[in-house]
Amino acid sequence: MRVDAMKDFVTFYNNNNDSPYPGMGGKDKVFESWGEIYEPSTKDVQLNSLETSTVNVTLIIRNAFPEYVPKEYHTFVVETGMYQGTEFNIKNVAPKDETTIKIVGSKIWA
Repeated sequence: MRVDAMKDFVTFYNNNNDSPYPGMGGKDKVFESWGEIYEPSTKDVQLNSLETSTVNVTLIIRNAFPEYVPKEYHTFVVETGMYQGTEFNIKNVAPKDETTIKIVGSKIWA
């Protein structure tokens, strides 16, 4: 993974459910990172049962363990680039190599 390929800034959030009403809880910022975003491979789509009618992305970030470990209940918002302002649910997290993590996300429709 080339560092110069990580051109998109992303913010990760943990959705808290402090509210008694569904979907009314807030979000806590848990991590920020530069990453590389691209379309998911056919393998990613099949393994994660992603809908092909929605926007799905693969995000590569540096492995920040133990500072941050992405969880499937976290979301991320792309702050720059083509997907600026778009929020994604994390569908899968896997190590790409010893220094990077691959995250597959699916767009949250408001």
